[in-house]
This record gives sequence, structure tokens and C-alpha cells, in this order.
Amino acid sequence: MRLSLAFVLTLIAVVAASGSESASCGAAQYSSDAIARAANASCSKVKKGTAIGANSYPHVYRNSEKIDLKGLRGPFYEWPILSNGRIYDGGNPGPDRVIITKDCTPAGVLSHQGATNNAFRECALKTTSDSHAPMAQSRLVLVVYLAMMVLVFAA
Repeated sequence: MRLSLAFVLTLIAVVAASGSESASCGAAQYSSDAIARAANASCSKVKKGTAIGANSYPHVYRNSEKIDLKGLRGPFYEWPILSNGRIYDGGNPGPDRVIITKDCTPAGVLSHQGATNNAFRECALKTTSDSHAPMAQSRLVLVVYLAMMVLVFAA
């Protein structure tokens, strides 16, 4: 089996560029892990076709504000993300939401804070190379090592 050098270098670049997004919604700060946990909770309900709470979350997010959701196409679903770090369980949803697609791809973090007429505004996203930099470096070293081994044995 022969892999081209271009393929191996592309693989290394993808791993090196992998990062995580945190979000700021007003005073609330959400780590990439918190966003992922909320998105996963929403995904579970979307896949099961179930909902919780007075507003039946997750429910369809119609994007009447025309927010660019990472260039993704709907349908979209909104799910509360809570500033206390807990997963929404049907109580007060608070002002902030994670948005996912029907196939559970995270599409954004939105907030009612600072918006009018119950609309949403985008939360500020910050992409970092990785919130666990030593782990990312170890992963990169492993991929480089494996790529070198593939090149050696493929030659």
C-alpha cells in the first residue's frame, strides 16, 4: 500500500489545525467541552424524537435573524446551554442556546441577551489551537511518527 507524500502531509496539517471553539454570550463563558455536552444532549433528543421543558427542547430553530451558521444548511435545532455548567433538564432554559443540524453537527451558539423581540444574536466564538495543548502536541507527534512509518514501509 503506497500513500503519497501529499496525502500524509495533508493528514498532518488537519491534525495540527484541529482546534476547539469556546463562546462568550454576554458575561457567560462556555468552554468547547460545555458546548459539546449541550450539543450531545440535544442530539440525543433529536435522534429519539423527544423533547423536554415547557418550550419542548430541542425544537426547530428557524433562523429568522439570518445568522450564518458556519455555512451549514438546516433544519436546525436549538437547545439551552446553561451558564452553571449543567445540562438542561427541563427547568429554566436561560437566554443562551446551542444550535445543531438534524444530523447533529454543531452550528453555533446564540443568545437572547442583547437581542430585541425574543430574537437571537450570535455569541462571540474563540477558536483555540486546542484547549489541551499538551494532548494536541502528543497527537501531532503520534501522527508524524505514524506518517513516517508509513512512508518507510511503503517505499
